[in-house]
Amino acid sequence: MAIGAEVALFSVGERVVHPGQGLCTVVGFQDSPAPMLILETGSGRGATRLMYPAAQAEKNLHPPVGREEALAVIDGYADLACDTFTDRNSGLEESHFKKLLKHGVPDSVLVVKTMRARIAEAEAGSKKPSSYLIRVLRDARDRSLEELACALDTTPEDVEAMFASRGHALGDE
Repeated sequence: MAIGAEVALFSVGERVVHPGQGLCTVVGFQDSPAPMLILETGSGRGATRLMYPAAQAEKNLHPPVGREEALAVIDGYADLACDTFTDRNSGLEESHFKKLLKHGVPDSVLVVKTMRARIAEAEAGSKKPSSYLIRVLRDARDRSLEELACALDTTPEDVEAMFASRGHALGDE
């Protein structure tokens, strides 16, 4: 199946990080009407197939982090500084953090830590956290756990337990 050199770095069965969907599996290729990668996100009954333009694959898709980097991210969580970006407009803040999620780990873990800190800060001030903080935390947590689990050849629950064993939580406590 020759769909061009643009996708030579990806093969069927390979896991890739999609900027909008997170961790996906390459399940095939399509030649016409335009060269496309066929990706599958999720698993089981929640699996979704999507087409991704081959011309954009090398620029926008990348492999998940490796085992060593995944372990370094987990071990270095305590030393990770929160992102300091703020704006009076919560929509612009949300957009900033969603852009970081597109990069995958370690940026998605940074977003988790930042959202958790901002939620805790709001609650400490007897305020209800902004709904965008909760929404972005959920997305960042899910993406982080899925990619780290792939890198460590384990389950998201096991990765969450690894964080917990180090005194950290990625989701709701």
